[in-house]
Amino acid sequence: MFLPIMINNKCSIVVCTFNRLDYLKKCLASLLELDFPEYEIIIVNDGSTDGTKYFLDSLNNKKIKIVHRECNQGPSEARNTGIKNARHDIIAFTDDDCAVDRNWLTELIKGFTSEQIGFVIGQVFYISKNYKGYFPERLVSNLYARWPMGCNIAYHKNVFKTCGNFDTFYSKYTNEDSEMAIRAISKNFAFNRSLNAIVYHQATDWTVKSLLKSARNASVWPVLKKKYRNHYLCFGPPIKWGLFVNMEDYLYMLTSPIFIPLLFIRYVAHGKKNLKIFFTKWPIYLFLRRFYIYKEAIQNKVLIL
Repeated sequence: MFLPIMINNKCSIVVCTFNRLDYLKKCLASLLELDFPEYEIIIVNDGSTDGTKYFLDSLNNKKIKIVHRECNQGPSEARNTGIKNARHDIIAFTDDDCAVDRNWLTELIKGFTSEQIGFVIGQVFYISKNYKGYFPERLVSNLYARWPMGCNIAYHKNVFKTCGNFDTFYSKYTNEDSEMAIRAISKNFAFNRSLNAIVYHQATDWTVKSLLKSARNASVWPVLKKKYRNHYLCFGPPIKWGLFVNMEDYLYMLTSPIFIPLLFIRYVAHGKKNLKIFFTKWPIYLFLRRFYIYKEAIQNKVLIL
């Protein structure tokens, strides 16, 4: 049975960090400015080696609880550590490379309108509301709170008691937050979207390595289709007719001799200069994404292309 959330306005915030001290400082500054009655900030240092431990140990604020992990084990394990240390019934998550709006927590809590609501999703903007991001910047935005992204979501603790915690298996797809939400839906929890619960993703220094790593994200869908056949489409993933993942990739690959030069002109016109990033996306990223999807589909014996 859920607690009367609107009466008991208390919340635990979990932030996991690994070697991103400059980002973390901005994230923490925004969290300490929240307009909310009572909340705790649980920072899980997942084995950082960049001075994060020294910085966190120098803090003296009753709102902040610090948990150091000796070695890096990834975001799923770090989030589960945060859940274990949370005192309150609502547990909100954001990432160390984000900054929250002053009313973020208040707006998230408003989304728990009934006992059936297990989690609430907020909006994520890249840098600011007015910034028009381009690839790969759009990968970290979540306009209209469409997707259950781990950088702006709040769960009732009952979800974890019923469903278990984040599954480390999905970390390799960077999609453990998607699986957690779908699992909650499969256990009959409902959810809300809160468009006024806003998180701003800080400017990201994309590299070829990080971009190629993200090409694996979409290959989670054969796995989720097999495990949650009746629920994997509940948030409207980029899957057509339950069969084609990111169907536009095929069009881009077929028309690449014409399309890529046009995209390059647009890329330069927008003031972008990182040619390695451009040619990693066009076409290496596309072909690599297809490879990962086919591989998972074959291994899981699922018809998805």
